[in-house]
Amino acid sequence: HDFIYLFPLSDFHWDEPQSDHEAIKGYVDWIASHKNAYTLLNGDLVTAPTDKSAANLYEMAEPGKSIEFPSLDQCSNELESLLKPIAKKILAACSGGHELKNVFRATGTDWTYNLMKRLGIEDRYTRDGGVLLIRTKPANINDNTFFTAVFTHGWGGARRTGAHVNKTEELAAVVTNADVYIIGHEHTLYGSRWDSAYIPDKRNTVECQPMRQVFVGGGTFCRYTKFQKRIQRRLPNLGAPRIRLEGISGHRSHKDIHVSI
Repeated sequence: HDFIYLFPLSDFHWDEPQSDHEAIKGYVDWIASHKNAYTLLNGDLVTAPTDKSAANLYEMAEPGKSIEFPSLDQCSNELESLLKPIAKKILAACSGGHELKNVFRATGTDWTYNLMKRLGIEDRYTRDGGVLLIRTKPANINDNTFFTAVFTHGWGGARRTGAHVNKTEELAAVVTNADVYIIGHEHTLYGSRWDSAYIPDKRNTVECQPMRQVFVGGGTFCRYTKFQKRIQRRLPNLGAPRIRLEGISGHRSHKDIHVSI
């Protein structure tokens, strides 16, 4: 493709009453209908509450009302049906804190891995995040440009957008030379960038070369929950970012990166 769209989809919280299933289906349909659109699944697809988790099962119901909550098996069945048409477009997947803390640590069962296995793409699953190498259409016969994207679900708490940006930028201290860094977890949509200079590994070159690095925060598809109200979190940013990657001949870095939120 001349350019591609990459959608980091995360924080579905599919089993919660506030999860917007229709919005998720809308994104999946858009990806399915555009040949140059791809996605990665960046964790917290389910909440899987337990008696020990911060978001407790009992508070899912209104006072005096019954609790209606789907099982993880039902979630797996529904998400398999939803994601099957775009399985080949899922470049990677990782787990979030809910899958790891509430399911894996308690039972030893890796729920996200099993969902990827159902989709026939378990080889694209990496529990804690990873690195994507993405190639667009070469500008010329000598063009070997490719994009690198570091992704992980996220960790800890960040009430302010700036704190979330700081966490994402910390990824650049671990993997220093990626083009894009993607994190979820905080239910906050944002895009920011650094323009850095690096010294080429060439003896006959003395000028520093420019490098643009983009930092992306994933949103959520779960509306305001009782748990979020109780701890006075801001309203979540619903939706997912759309990252546009294009190789451009003559551009100073040969890479054009845009983030739509």
